[in-house]
Amino acid sequence: MEAIGDTRNEEVEEEEEEAVYCAVGKEAGKEWKANLLWVLASFPRRRRVVFIHVHRPPSRVNMMGAWVPVSQLAEEEVNAYRQLEEEKISKVLDDLLDICKSQKVNASKIIFSCDDTVTGLLHLIDDHGITELVMGAASNKAYSRKMRAPRSKKAQKVQLKASPSCKIWFVCKGNLICTREVNEVLNRTGSSTTSTSPRSSTSDNSRSRSSPRVHSVSSEPFGMQDSAEPTSLSVDQTPIREDNAMDNSTEGFNHEATDVASSSTVPVSENLEAEQRSAATVVQSLQQIEEDSPTPSGHGSEDAGDMDDAYDKLKDAVIEAENLRDEAYEETRRRQKADRDLADATRIANEAERSYQREARHRKEVEERIARERAAIDQERRELDDVLDQTRKADARAAELELQITESELMMCDLESKISESYGLLHQLRRDRRRRDESISTSTASAAAADGCDDVETETFLRLGLSELETATNNFDESVRIGGGVYRGELRGMEVAVRLIGDDDVTVAVDEVGFCREVEAIGRARHPALVALVGACPEARAVVHELVPGGSLESRLAVAGGEGSPPATLPWHAMCVVAHRTCSAVAFLHSTGTAHGDVRPANILLGDECCSSKLAGLGIRRLVTTPAPEEDEMTPERDARVVGVVLLRLVTGKPPFTAVKLSREAAAGVKRWHDVVNGGWPVDVATEVALVGLKLCHVSDSDSSTCRLLEEAIGVMEAAMSAAPGRSWSSVSSASSDGGDGSAPSYFLCPIMKEVMRDPQIAGDGYSYEAEAIKEWLKSGRDTSPMTNLKLPRRELVPNLPLREAIHEWRLRRAMRNKSTSRS
Repeated sequence: MEAIGDTRNEEVEEEEEEAVYCAVGKEAGKEWKANLLWVLASFPRRRRVVFIHVHRPPSRVNMMGAWVPVSQLAEEEVNAYRQLEEEKISKVLDDLLDICKSQKVNASKIIFSCDDTVTGLLHLIDDHGITELVMGAASNKAYSRKMRAPRSKKAQKVQLKASPSCKIWFVCKGNLICTREVNEVLNRTGSSTTSTSPRSSTSDNSRSRSSPRVHSVSSEPFGMQDSAEPTSLSVDQTPIREDNAMDNSTEGFNHEATDVASSSTVPVSENLEAEQRSAATVVQSLQQIEEDSPTPSGHGSEDAGDMDDAYDKLKDAVIEAENLRDEAYEETRRRQKADRDLADATRIANEAERSYQREARHRKEVEERIARERAAIDQERRELDDVLDQTRKADARAAELELQITESELMMCDLESKISESYGLLHQLRRDRRRRDESISTSTASAAAADGCDDVETETFLRLGLSELETATNNFDESVRIGGGVYRGELRGMEVAVRLIGDDDVTVAVDEVGFCREVEAIGRARHPALVALVGACPEARAVVHELVPGGSLESRLAVAGGEGSPPATLPWHAMCVVAHRTCSAVAFLHSTGTAHGDVRPANILLGDECCSSKLAGLGIRRLVTTPAPEEDEMTPERDARVVGVVLLRLVTGKPPFTAVKLSREAAAGVKRWHDVVNGGWPVDVATEVALVGLKLCHVSDSDSSTCRLLEEAIGVMEAAMSAAPGRSWSSVSSASSDGGDGSAPSYFLCPIMKEVMRDPQIAGDGYSYEAEAIKEWLKSGRDTSPMTNLKLPRRELVPNLPLREAIHEWRLRRAMRNKSTSRS
């Protein structure tokens, strides 16, 4: 028992020694394949290879070309970036595992997260008891033939601090640089020597147990021990040999035939032997009598006569015995022939039995095949019934949809009447707004005359005092604080929002004169989608604008906080309205030569019913200082990129980094739009909005197509807002994008040919081109985008079916309009 235990311990130690650990760095895909070939060539194929990698969590994240500390990002964004890095290194390790698998080498991987690579390696060496380790001595670029020691600082630290029981091979570019031997000799010789004897004895015992045994088998046939005559030997042996040749399936029948043959043969041979012995005895006696009998003489004539009579009788008996022997011999031959006939009949019966069994098996196979075919026919019949059932359900569903279409058309007529009423109300509100502006101007002029200020005439905003703001906000009470430095208040009978520029740890960057100048610039920007400026307080550096009570878009994109809180997301048609108004406001500012500089969901304010929105924060970035100087730059291109990110967030419902990543993968064909788009959006509408958002995200600082892309986004949003149940995307987009003068929308034009497209195709850059034009572009050997001049990620073209249908609808509507015009 002790020998067996030592053998098991030795096997466990050998299994532990079979693992060779390879420390793989972040650039393993480029530099570790040559080192892996060295490992496979240097160690036996039975050794197990374990790839270990120490993953350092990133402290900064690349966001749109800028490195941002993880402390300034949301936890979801940081986790998404870390997961992306872990997937990259896991894919690299999987490539190394595939190489080992192709070489039939058992391999595995271990990924360990630690802030320091050397500390993580030392921790893995101690925890896993690593005794053999292979790691890189330096990068492939630093390799030289004269290298005799590791040059990497990590490798040098591991060489100094690793466990002395760990042997380390340092390799570079597939070459062994040096080896750090084991400093403490492990006492394994004794255990291996002790375990040798039990192994030998065990192998000897196994060989002795597995030695073949010779069994003595009697080959003497049954019924042959007592047979003496050759004739009876052949008679007894023939049935037995036939019996040994028979099939096992007819064994009982053969034994019966053998018993019958034996029982009929043995008595015949015994009678024949007895008769032969009797005849021989008689003949010998007769010969003896003839020899012993004296020669007849004259005086014994009477005795001689008696002797002659006896002799004649004896001779007759001998003749009769010989005749009986001949008859017995003939009878024996007939019996032997009968036995042979019986053996032939037995053989024929066996063959018939085997033929019957083969026929039975064949019949069984045919029956099984027929049963399988019947089961397949039944399955097809059931599937046909299911298809018919689904067809009936589809017909019923089609009838229901037709009814819904009819109801939707009635609802659309009702909505059109309501829209007409809303337009009337809108005109009334605009008149009231003009009257309010006139009254504000009158009150401003009166206040200026009362104060005797000569320079008020040059100011275009309402100058307010600090006391008036304190009264409106109840001394800036925290209960009326909306968020940041914004307070809710009531000023001159109107609900307003007061924004303190110097609040919330923000430094004011301008003096009072500069503040007034910037506020005047803000006041000159008037647009329905921009928050209206009410006034300003230069003393407190406060800006007063109208109150938009619905909250910000950022709060709606976040997850709902609990009962009574706003929903987590907006309906998709409300998102289209918000996106349209935001794009319109930004396009208006760019047309006046002004950049907003702070377009983000927190500055997009929603109305009461979330069917309208206004953009706030105009010019605020010019009044404060930011910690990063590069963020102070306010350009139309930066506004366009941020608007593109907002569109992608509306479509996907994800954070900025994830939204851009998923949209790029869907545009490249890696993922389906159905999996990327938020659940409430129609896939075709969301696809168009996302493609426009990607175009805006790719705008560079030197790009002059910002205004055109914003106009294209406005056209797509208008088409989406006109969508209603029962109407296709093509009819919606054509109906909404067709102008009153019949001119084609800008996104109907091919960027190359500058004509309305007939067969639009989506290229790798996300833009749509005429099929003939983009194919000629690619055939000429160009691999760059006609719009961005960047290299195309792929050369495949995808038909833009929604845009093609929209162009077709637009052509039909224009033809009908021209026809009606000619008739009139």
